[in-house]
Amino acid sequence: MTAMLHASVYSGAAAAGNNGVRYRGAAMKTLFAATIAALILVSPCFAASDGFVRETMQVAPHVHLIYRPIATNAPYEGNSIVIEQSDGLVVVDAGGSPPSGEYIVAEIKKLSNKPVKDLIYTHYHGDHNLGAGAFLKAWPYMTIVSTAATKANMTGKPMNYIKTYSADYAGELDYAKKQVADPSLPDAVKQGWQQYLDVGDSIVAGYKDMRAYPASVTFTGTDAIPDRDEPVEIAFLGKANSDGDAVIWIPNEKILCSGDIVVNPIPYAAASYPASWIEVLNKLKTYHAKYLIPGHGEVQTDNAYIDKVIAALEDVRAQVTPLAKKGVTLEDVYKQTDFETLKASFAGGDKWKRSLLNSFFLHSIVKNAYFEATGRAIEQGTS
Repeated sequence: MTAMLHASVYSGAAAAGNNGVRYRGAAMKTLFAATIAALILVSPCFAASDGFVRETMQVAPHVHLIYRPIATNAPYEGNSIVIEQSDGLVVVDAGGSPPSGEYIVAEIKKLSNKPVKDLIYTHYHGDHNLGAGAFLKAWPYMTIVSTAATKANMTGKPMNYIKTYSADYAGELDYAKKQVADPSLPDAVKQGWQQYLDVGDSIVAGYKDMRAYPASVTFTGTDAIPDRDEPVEIAFLGKANSDGDAVIWIPNEKILCSGDIVVNPIPYAAASYPASWIEVLNKLKTYHAKYLIPGHGEVQTDNAYIDKVIAALEDVRAQVTPLAKKGVTLEDVYKQTDFETLKASFAGGDKWKRSLLNSFFLHSIVKNAYFEATGRAIEQGTS
């Protein structure tokens, strides 16, 4: 996910259910985290200088998760995973802003005196890597690792939005004020927008002068960070949430870190690839992980949520593909499809979650399925 909302062009029946929520572009995301089992230890919540509330969770003896405990609260921030090896630390994703990175660095230093030697990006979306500057300040000799595609995106057009991020977010806050004051919107939706206003000033200040730090080491298939105690394996399994998603496997603990291939409780689609995303999700299941740590949200202990995302993607493709092949326009496809069952599965009657589902998933995934069916390219950095 990335961290800015843009004006929604979601039309037709879906737009009617949008409840005033605008969707985020290739720069946003985060979701819902909760306690998963008595084996997992959670520290108290703390608010960083950017206003985000985070917790640190021990998932295994050498693995900790730094996350937002209510992932459907805006603004959105990706999970960070800290893996302790014998000679240093490996971290998966660095937070979405300089203040976020500073907070995560401080938390890491509480966990261990060892240096961070490797920082892995799961993908290019800014809420997973724009805190890397704080890491490089603390550990200037660390290596940053990503897929080659992620590095290409971070050095190209998809990351251009960070140049105006702070100003854009200030404009987003003006929109949020209008939503909160709109008497026609449900209270749940107004409360969702109030989340932006509660931390708005600190977010705008923290997002100034951001820059991307692309990987110093890239791979296209698999990579590894060997260790006698806690080896780490990295793989590109195919295009899914982006064109360069990396998954991280900790074999001794049977922990799989998926990045935004899995986002819980609301999937994030943006410039995703519906058909191959299904294939990649099925590949994740073959790891038989004890714990799956998603890009946002709570740790998963089985494949139930993965299966739900697969079913959603199959539903979208089953409805969109025949219409697209008949020559129905994208605007009319939005009007002629019905995803009430899908909405009920992910959001029930929660109006804010339904708004997020429209914004983060349905708008983009319908468009991307349409592009796949009609042979059009899916461009990274778009929604």
